[in-house]
Amino acid sequence: MWDRNLAIDLIAEIIVDEYEKENLLKSGDGFQQSYTELRKQFPSCDEREIINIMHLACKLYSYRFSEKSELVVTAPNSFDLRTRKTKTVIEELIKNAEKSITLTGYSISDYFSEMLDILVKKGTQGLYINLYINDLDKHRERIDKLLLYSGRFIKVYSYNRQNEDKMAALHAKIIVVDDKKAFISSANLSYHGMKGNIEMGILIESIEKSKKIQETLKILRSHKIFEKYT
Repeated sequence: MWDRNLAIDLIAEIIVDEYEKENLLKSGDGFQQSYTELRKQFPSCDEREIINIMHLACKLYSYRFSEKSELVVTAPNSFDLRTRKTKTVIEELIKNAEKSITLTGYSISDYFSEMLDILVKKGTQGLYINLYINDLDKHRERIDKLLLYSGRFIKVYSYNRQNEDKMAALHAKIIVVDDKKAFISSANLSYHGMKGNIEMGILIESIEKSKKIQETLKILRSHKIFEKYT
């Protein structure tokens, strides 16, 4: 790991600030302070090299906000839709997660038990697992292993109905992985959601959108919309 360099940290902040104001790097005219500080830090670099450094820094910063998306579908195998299947995408997201997994679900069936086992394994390996479920009591038997290991790394939340509307529910079906990928779908974590029904969803690669989902769930927790299993 590199030693912390406060001068570089300061220059990075200046470049980001000027980038957000200008939003485009051409000749460097809009990045005068960045240019001046970089010349001080790297006196042996000529003007073109300094501009290239700024250009590289701006490119790297912009990648944080780049987004990719694709349609994901549950449909009969006989349909040649040329899109990835819901089951494949969910399995890929969970198996390839490296830091954290957040899931919300209205319904979970025994069909999803293999993925629940992987969630438990990931949690015991130090990944942060957060499961939000509509009715914990209804699904307690299916997620008992996840509940058994709940603690620092594995947290399970149940929807806390705030009014007398018996039809009110957690109906969002979302998976967020490593705060950079989000899958938003109509599909439940069940056989019909994965194979039997016609379902559609969007897989988004976006740090910004992923963090917004996490922030929204955090706000809902703070308002007691979700109660943590203890």
